[in-house]
Amino acid sequence: MKFLQSSWVICLIGCATYLGSTLAFLNPSKIQPVHAQEPEEGGHGEAVEASTTGPSWEFTNPEVDQIISELRGEKAALKEKESQLNALAARLAAEQREMVVATQAVHRLQAEFDKNVTRVREAETVNLKRLAKLYATMSPEGAANVMKNLEDEQLLKILVHMKEVETAPILELMAKVSPDEAKRVATLSDRLRLVLPSTPAAAK
Repeated sequence: MKFLQSSWVICLIGCATYLGSTLAFLNPSKIQPVHAQEPEEGGHGEAVEASTTGPSWEFTNPEVDQIISELRGEKAALKEKESQLNALAARLAAEQREMVVATQAVHRLQAEFDKNVTRVREAETVNLKRLAKLYATMSPEGAANVMKNLEDEQLLKILVHMKEVETAPILELMAKVSPDEAKRVATLSDRLRLVLPSTPAAAK
């Protein structure tokens, strides 16, 4: 009894009891894994269980998995947008090339048209000068009889290439035909007055 009542024996028994209780509470077999929070009523899908046992690379976390899933979805959407933008850029580049080709073709056609117009005008000028010279060699009466039947524009173009001393007798004879012809001659004379200063024939 004295042996059990000694202080060091009591201390030893207390330490043994403490160690036994601690080992019982820290027994790994009694530690339960933590489960993910149950989804609320009406939620979709089943609850995902979080795993924190085993190696670190085998740990699972539902929130992290969801974030990774969302990031993958956003990456796929961005890739799709990039593909669409690349296709749009390629289409715009092709349309721009077509516009350049069309513009160049229009410029070529415009240049050819201008050349043709210039050539026609030059040929017309040569023919008008020939007609003006022909009418100038005719008598005023004969020239007036022929020229009164011409259209105003054609007649004006011929008169431009004639000298005033050649056109005056002809226009005078044409004005004597009738009052209407006199008005016509007056109109042609006024138009001829506006045209002559800018023509080479006026300087002769």
